[in-house]
Amino acid sequence: MRKLFKNKAALWLIVLVIILGIAVGILNATKNDTTIFENVTNIIVTPVQKLFTNIGHGVSDFFGYFSDVDKLRTEIDALKAENSELKKEINQNESSRLENEQLRKLLNMKQGNTEFELEAASVIARNPSNWYNTFTIDKGAADGIALNQPVVASGNALVGRISEVGTTWSTVSVITDSEHAAGAQIVRSGEFGICEGDSGLAADGNLRLSFVSKNANIIVGDTVVTSGLGGIYPKGLVIGKIYKIRPDIQGISQYAVITPETDIKNLCAVFVIKNPLD
Repeated sequence: MRKLFKNKAALWLIVLVIILGIAVGILNATKNDTTIFENVTNIIVTPVQKLFTNIGHGVSDFFGYFSDVDKLRTEIDALKAENSELKKEINQNESSRLENEQLRKLLNMKQGNTEFELEAASVIARNPSNWYNTFTIDKGAADGIALNQPVVASGNALVGRISEVGTTWSTVSVITDSEHAAGAQIVRSGEFGICEGDSGLAADGNLRLSFVSKNANIIVGDTVVTSGLGGIYPKGLVIGKIYKIRPDIQGISQYAVITPETDIKNLCAVFVIKNPLD
């Protein structure tokens, strides 16, 4: 019963709206040039047209939103690609800058050298599984390269030694390699020790100065060079500086952590000393 009453009420409301629309149309038609029929029709139809127009705008805005999102995603992808290319170009430029700087320093070193026969070489490969311990250079037996010849960077900074020789290439084992060892000396105090690679320190690019007496005169910041003992390295090649000093397990001696003089991981060019002990 209530539903029937509500339906009748809605029907009467619609009829009333139509009657009022007709009345308003008649009144306005008498004041304007439009006919009564045209005016009444427009009064009734206009709200309906407005409703559908608003719905149409809403649908258009709805699909336009997704179109704008697609455009935005495309622009973002394009910007990401451009950013990646710019980063790549910056890295290449930085790599070229470092290589040119190293080559310039090596050239100055060679021009000022009167002691060693130096063979310039470029670093052409690094073993990903052995990144901290070895790298390959573009000079070999055809260039007079031989096993155990010292390898240095600018400033006579010790890099390592030749551990494998091919006709046009060679492998360099660096001073942070756990199989590397060299006689060493503290420049300031003259104290001696053995500079050797340590697998626990290699990841940070450091190495160890071992067999240093407990009372030895060494301090953080001391420069360490090759002592000339051991039959491979000449005296005076710069190994690095003392970074830390620690007692050994037994407590009867001490050892030092050395930071190499040169950044071995980022070397682009080196010198091989072909007459180290002449």
